[in-house]
Amino acid sequence: MGNKFNQVRDPNAGSIMDHYEGVDDRHHSGWDDMPEFDQPEKGQFHLMRVRFDCEADLREFAEKIEQTNITTKTKAIWYPAREKKEPTILKWIEE
Repeated sequence: MGNKFNQVRDPNAGSIMDHYEGVDDRHHSGWDDMPEFDQPEKGQFHLMRVRFDCEADLREFAEKIEQTNITTKTKAIWYPAREKKEPTILKWIEE
């Protein structure tokens, strides 16, 4: 399936600009006069890897940092532990 962004020709792909005669939409995406989007990264202060020789060492570490839900499948944690926030951005709320 093609469009003007992936440069694949598709005779069935269209644009709303096709309905306006004399308008060349090859260089107009509809976002030309919009302000620049800037979202500063709000990540972690520091990231480090911790390696364990055995599962017993992992359990000991988990107990010391009071995060006993760490398993061998855990890829990342926050310290101190953060509460999981409910994804409110995905909710539909009517007044």
